[in-house]
Amino acid sequence: MKTAFLIIGLIIGSNTFAQQTYLDSLIMSKKTKHIEGIIPVYVTPGYEAKAISWQSTITEAKNYYESKYKGISIKAKLAVLDSANWTNEIVGYGYTYARDGWIVLPADVDFNDYVRIYGFSSFKNILEKECDKIGLDPNELPGSMFQFVTVHELGHIFVNQLIKEGIPGEFFNETVANIIAWEFFKKNKPEVMKGFELSMNVFFKNYTNPKYKTLTELSENYGKMDMENYCWYQFNFLKLVEEIYAVKDVDLLLCFKKLSQENNLKNMNVVEIGSLLDKYYNGIFSRWLSKYN
Repeated sequence: MKTAFLIIGLIIGSNTFAQQTYLDSLIMSKKTKHIEGIIPVYVTPGYEAKAISWQSTITEAKNYYESKYKGISIKAKLAVLDSANWTNEIVGYGYTYARDGWIVLPADVDFNDYVRIYGFSSFKNILEKECDKIGLDPNELPGSMFQFVTVHELGHIFVNQLIKEGIPGEFFNETVANIIAWEFFKKNKPEVMKGFELSMNVFFKNYTNPKYKTLTELSENYGKMDMENYCWYQFNFLKLVEEIYAVKDVDLLLCFKKLSQENNLKNMNVVEIGSLLDKYYNGIFSRWLSKYN
């Protein structure tokens, strides 16, 4: 199984509409309502409003990136499933993922679920106090995170079309998907980032003792580790994304496309690829990679 991260997301397997897949059959076997659109949606009844909001965000992101990178036509489907109808056959509830052209998200995560599933329990009070400081309702946090995740997962699908040779390894796949989501929201929906960045910063400062810390451990335990440890990786990687995004005259996706055409990246390790990227990013990647190797 080839895997790649969401913020809380995974990319699993290929992304294709060429034939009926196991995931197609699995989702169609669930109790869902179909909502038509450029991004078709299958949603557990009762969660239509949430699904339509995410569908709208994904459609906007699709249009944004198809306009930015000419010749790309992004195809995706969205499944929004509650815990009773979740695809546990693929991955446990709470993980979002992209597979076979599907973006699959949980429908019924409220604030308390969000705190419990994603590792905020021991510092829930800090999370609530930080929300209070900026006048943000904590109940808005799950929505802001999943808005971000919708585009992160779309990014996994999109990058496979833009960079035919592919991007090797979890670290770079997750970084690229995160930069796709980060750029879209910063430029088009900055209000979403308010809650998302608050969660990121609180987690980053207060979750200090993960079981797994290295990229090797991430690869070996990808999709199997505790969700909070997985979030630790993701939120740490997002701190890197902040730095990448601040380098305004460089496009990470086009860098990877160029490097993949000039090098066999699949035969290179992360340090070697990071060194190639450093030429465009003034040593950012090597500095970050030294923390996790």
